[in-house]
Amino acid sequence: MIPLGNAVNIGVFSILTFFLFVLSQGLLCSLIFFSAIFVHELSHIFTLKHFGAEIKGVYIYPFGIDICADTHLLSYKKELAVTLAGGFANLICASLGSLYLHFYPSETVLFFVLCHFSLGIFNLLPLSILDGGRAVRLILYDKFEIDTAYYIQLFVDGLSSVLMLILCSFAFIFSDFNLSVLMLTGYSIIAVICLLCAKKCGQTSAL
Repeated sequence: MIPLGNAVNIGVFSILTFFLFVLSQGLLCSLIFFSAIFVHELSHIFTLKHFGAEIKGVYIYPFGIDICADTHLLSYKKELAVTLAGGFANLICASLGSLYLHFYPSETVLFFVLCHFSLGIFNLLPLSILDGGRAVRLILYDKFEIDTAYYIQLFVDGLSSVLMLILCSFAFIFSDFNLSVLMLTGYSIIAVICLLCAKKCGQTSAL
C-alpha cells in the first residue's frame, strides 16, 4: 500500500486499474465513474464524523475501498445510517442528474446518472461485503438472537451472491465484453469465493 497521508493508503494495483480504465473508457468517463465512488465513500466518512466516530484509515483497493473506523460507541441505528449513506448519496446525485438531463439532454450527464444510479443500487444489494448486506446484518442483529441472525444472513448472503454472479455474467456477455462490466463480474466472482471461505471459517463477512 502507498500512504497518501496519515489515514489514506492506496494499493499499486488500484493505480494500475485506474489507468487501465482510462485507456479503455477515456479520461472523462473514468473521472465521472471514479467521482461517483468518491462521493459514495465521502458520504460514509462524513456520516461517521457526524456521529463522532474516529477514522483510523482508508484503504483503496482495485475492487473497493475499506474505511476503518472506531464504531463501537455507535448504536445500531447510527451504524445503519453510516452504512446506507453512500448508496443514498449516489441515488440523490442520480436524481439531480436526471432532473438536469430532462431539461438539458447530454450523453455526459446521462453517463453521470448511470454511474451514480448503478453504484448506489449495486452497493445496496443484500450481500455481506456490500453496504446492503451490512445493513441487513445490523437490522437482523438488532431484532433477533445472534445465532438466528447469523443463519438468516448467511442464507440471504448466499442467495444474493449467486444471483449477482449470474446477472453480472449475462450482462458481461451481452455488453460485448465491456471492461466496466468485466470488473463488476470479477468482483462478483471474488464475492462468491469469499462467501464460501467465510462459511468454512464460520464468518459472515469475508472482506
